[in-house]
Amino acid sequence: MKSGSRGVALITVLLVVALAATVCAALVTRQQLSIRTTANQLHARQAWHYARGGEQLALALLATDLRQSAARDHRGEAWAQPLPLYPLDGGHLHLSIDDLSGRFNLNSVVQGGQVDADAMARLQRLLLLLRLDPQLAWQLVAWIAPPLAPDLVRQQGERDYLRRQPAYLPARRPLQEVSELRLLAGIDEAAYQQLLPHVAALPAATPLNLNTADPWVMASLADGLGLADGRRLVEARGSDGFANVDVLLMQPLLQRRQVARSGLGVRSNWFVASSEVAIGDRRLRLLSILHRDAGQVEVVARQLAPPVFPENDR
Repeated sequence: MKSGSRGVALITVLLVVALAATVCAALVTRQQLSIRTTANQLHARQAWHYARGGEQLALALLATDLRQSAARDHRGEAWAQPLPLYPLDGGHLHLSIDDLSGRFNLNSVVQGGQVDADAMARLQRLLLLLRLDPQLAWQLVAWIAPPLAPDLVRQQGERDYLRRQPAYLPARRPLQEVSELRLLAGIDEAAYQQLLPHVAALPAATPLNLNTADPWVMASLADGLGLADGRRLVEARGSDGFANVDVLLMQPLLQRRQVARSGLGVRSNWFVASSEVAIGDRRLRLLSILHRDAGQVEVVARQLAPPVFPENDR
């Protein structure tokens, strides 16, 4: 064979080897991607079921609490304590339970087809404590029941909504969830984030639990109270909370102030359970709205939320 022919043959062999190597590398890469995709899908499914397991644990804790102490709920009870990090195969589960009845109920401003004066006063005081415009309370009324709001407030809100893209009108019903606040005229993202830890969207007649309310909500009970006063009222609850509303009203801070009794209580029926799972490369946080009534606890709603813990906390 001539040397030129041998050179061509050698180049051909090298090209075949290079092509085979490229194909093999592509197959290996594709196989690794397939394995990783399958693992991610498996971890995602595992995370969801582990989160549902956390939800079931929350239901059990609240049901046990109801059997043991039905008269009142407070932050000294087992469900309100920091729960341990539950180890999983390849990750962990963190569960926390918060009392929605300890937050100001936004829907309480309209009850029985009328503006509830006591609830409105509390909301306006809460807005002032958070350094927000107290007139936003009337925008909430105009959203829930427009005819009950002052004409100027209602018209201002509707003009604002019609200028938005897409345009919309007031819902004319109670809030279904707190995130609807972002639709209201005058409430931007900063105001929404300020309000978010202190408010809830519950059935209008749900009482505020004085034993789990934070200092801002406690300070909104009467005119002239500041955040420091709210903290003193929280400290006055002690480890077991107030036995009833009368015990709160006997506090020295409140004896010379007008505190409306309506809408106040020491029990809770609405909670939110946060089940956060880290497994493999997957992070999942499930928020479950729980309602406790007639001796039973049930899941009312579920939604996924951004993880709370940092990426390196696994």
